[in-house]
Amino acid sequence: MILYDANAPGPNPVTVRLFVLERGGLSFDVETVDLANLANRAKAYRTTVNARGELPALRLDSGKVITEITAICGYFDEVAKDGRRLFGETAEERAEIHMWTRRAYLEICLPFVTWWRGTDAGENLYRGNRVLFPEAKRNMRLLAETGLNQLDDDLEGRDFIAGDRITMADIMLYGFMGSQTNAVPRLNPPGRQNVAAWFDRMAARESAAKMMTAFDTQVAN
Repeated sequence: MILYDANAPGPNPVTVRLFVLERGGLSFDVETVDLANLANRAKAYRTTVNARGELPALRLDSGKVITEITAICGYFDEVAKDGRRLFGETAEERAEIHMWTRRAYLEICLPFVTWWRGTDAGENLYRGNRVLFPEAKRNMRLLAETGLNQLDDDLEGRDFIAGDRITMADIMLYGFMGSQTNAVPRLNPPGRQNVAAWFDRMAARESAAKMMTAFDTQVAN
């Protein structure tokens, strides 16, 4: 397998790195793509790896390429040689974890990423390679904050989003929040005490620091 990773800590690459670090039992090669200079939007990458020009991507031993971070993480969860599944062990656990993962993405991650893409920094990064919606910034910020307010209630009495242990739901949200909190400090104000405590628990994990750095040319954990 080959994981196409990024040379910059974007939320999507960081989420997959965090999953790999937490999951264990995986081995694959890595090719680093120059996200900072939009090599993922160049014709060479789009014609040989991912026509949508997005990172990360995973080339399987069969040659097939898997994209979208939940699909990549889900595949890793299935093929890992050992360790604990992060999508759940039973049908009930998997359904609940998928539910919380989707909620984290739709209610928090997607709105705040859309907000950021409408900023001057987003426009300067994409340089015409993505349709942006700066006029939607206020609504996207409010949607993300509404989602975080709901999550603050949901986390009452819990250590992690789907229960008492880390799952893909935590990895999805922390991959986005942990890589972007400096750029969007309002995502984690101290007033949301349950979210803040969850964030601190995630930030204290060894994987949280490692996820910000691109993988070496080979991973075997």
